[in-house]
Amino acid sequence: MQSDRKLKWPFSGYQKLRDWQEFSAGGFGQGVCGCVYEGLSLRSAFPLGGIGTGYLGMLPDGRIGEVSIYNEFVPPLNWNRDWLAIRDGNVRESLSAADRHVWGHYPVYDVNAVFGKIAVEAGIRAFSPFVPGDAKASATPAAAFEIRILNTAGVKKEFELTLRFPPAVRKLCSCAIALSLPGTIAPDNAGASCTVTAGPGETVSLRGVFSWYAPHWRDSGNEAHVNFYAALFKSAAETARLVLEKFDTLLNRSTAWQEVIYAGDYPAWLKDALVQNMYSIAKNTVWIAKTRKDEWWSGDYGWFSHNESHRGCPITETMVCRMHGHFPFLFFFPELEETALRAFRHFQAEDGEICFSFGLETSMRDVRYHCQHPLDAGYYVQQILRLYQRTGDKKKLQEYYESLKRAVRYHYTLDDDGDGLVNDQPHVLPGEIWPANQFYDIWPWWGTSVYVAGVWLATLKAAAAAAKAAGDGDFAAECDGAFAKGIKAFDEKLWRGDYYRLWTNPEEKENCEVSLGNQLMAEWCAAITGTGPVADEKKTTLALDAVLKLNAGATAFGMVNGVTPEGKRFYSVQFERNRNRDGSALDNVQLDEANDHSAQIFIGESFAAVMTFLYKGRREQGLEIGRRLYEMIALHTCTPWDQYCLYDSYSGQPVWGHDYYSNMIQWLLPVALEGKSLEQYFGDKNNLVDRIIAAGKK
Repeated sequence: MQSDRKLKWPFSGYQKLRDWQEFSAGGFGQGVCGCVYEGLSLRSAFPLGGIGTGYLGMLPDGRIGEVSIYNEFVPPLNWNRDWLAIRDGNVRESLSAADRHVWGHYPVYDVNAVFGKIAVEAGIRAFSPFVPGDAKASATPAAAFEIRILNTAGVKKEFELTLRFPPAVRKLCSCAIALSLPGTIAPDNAGASCTVTAGPGETVSLRGVFSWYAPHWRDSGNEAHVNFYAALFKSAAETARLVLEKFDTLLNRSTAWQEVIYAGDYPAWLKDALVQNMYSIAKNTVWIAKTRKDEWWSGDYGWFSHNESHRGCPITETMVCRMHGHFPFLFFFPELEETALRAFRHFQAEDGEICFSFGLETSMRDVRYHCQHPLDAGYYVQQILRLYQRTGDKKKLQEYYESLKRAVRYHYTLDDDGDGLVNDQPHVLPGEIWPANQFYDIWPWWGTSVYVAGVWLATLKAAAAAAKAAGDGDFAAECDGAFAKGIKAFDEKLWRGDYYRLWTNPEEKENCEVSLGNQLMAEWCAAITGTGPVADEKKTTLALDAVLKLNAGATAFGMVNGVTPEGKRFYSVQFERNRNRDGSALDNVQLDEANDHSAQIFIGESFAAVMTFLYKGRREQGLEIGRRLYEMIALHTCTPWDQYCLYDSYSGQPVWGHDYYSNMIQWLLPVALEGKSLEQYFGDKNNLVDRIIAAGKK
């Protein structure tokens, strides 16, 4: 515990491990809040990196593991080597052999280490510049570090520090190290050593920067790109020198925004969630510059994208995942958010369809259509309205307005039965459960579902609001009329008296009476844009009662995606076996072995449901479910920097989907806690986002 350690930097005053607490940390003017881990209890690598720079993965065992700094994104390179060793005479000991306590608060990685073979305690603070509100400062391809060495022996000692980072072994790549002692820069070098002398009980310190420069790369579609940071820095050596010169300023700007959060009136788990949630930006983003005249995107901010999951499900900018996860970009980097929306508009099909993604793995122009298309265009429409409400810039709305109208009208073609609702379009073969062709893509739904049809109704509400803001009364009336028709069918087909059934398929005379945890997705969508409510308030109250009893009541870890009216977990594998279709492909699948979205916990979807509770005035219930979800991630599984898409509803253990895009939905929680739409929230200039941006400018 902390009381056993003499060196009280970079953090001190903590009394326990793997639990929420307040303690002190160097550089913070007030107490901080978070979780300190014993190194090996962690199950995720902390990323040192920024926007579109790649990252160094700091492993739980004290080594550097995953590396994508040289554009090896899918999968990242597994370097798995020690990066720091200290020699006392003839005895050399690596950081990986020390007893380490870790406090990560992205983008800062803090370690307090006690060495066993040599008389040393070490404090380490490493960070990559990340300043919400300043995209270019946050795209610095470097990791800075300060190492403080406490001599715990009773005599004067001379210690040799050896640093080793991943070398640039590919062509057109380079790296450099700059050290405060002896004050030299080592270009094209991934390793360095220096000697420090400390008297008994004395602490000495060393600062340094490891930088990389790999501007040129080809994506998985073999298309050549230039990383945006090449427009900001000329070389690895220049970057190392600049970051070392501005060490204090960059560190202060990279932590000032966290002080705003720690000072806020939020539960401890939420403070930690907001800080850690940004880590996905280091692991999953690509930001390319405009370097050729024939490129269609803007030169000012290039083209930014966030992958669904470079390590789990590598797809470039999946529309259905960005619907949940784009809030950090929308809030803090709207100029980058707009580059992604502009790309979706660029790739819009002639019939108005919006693509599912820009491509597989890292491809930027291997565009995919007709996948989860019952949702894609509607999500695009809602995101345009979100951008307008975030920025208040009507020119942006006008720029996308005709594209928005085409996207809405595309969805008319997916109403199979003329009832005014978009129908589900599963693309599964008989006896299969994938691809289901909606967000829960390993769980086929048939006919009309509460989720897809609800999103469509929320889309019509958003489109009508956009039309009114654009002065287009005719299209607003068109959307209002379509909504009036659709909501009537929605209630008639899906309301069962106590909650909304999952789906109904009159053609096959089938109903699925499952309670979906996020059955009120439409209400979440509409609350964000201030265009709700969608459904009758008495019905939504009863539906939330059912979700609380059934879905949240079926697990200790948040809420189960699908639960029967009797309160049991639902398995789509079993359901499809029993339907009047050939189930042979599922006959030998064990229920507990199947990646079956129905019986698991979807983090992004569950947090959307949490916020629906908040928006409907049920704060205590919403926060309790949110706490259970985040504590499953941070405390139960110790994966704060590898937040999975799906967790098992029995054990709370990760199932699938590393570093998932959708999980950045957590950044909307402060807005939902105030019960405000984006327009209302950003109309108040004392909001958390604006205060964070202001803190980073000081």
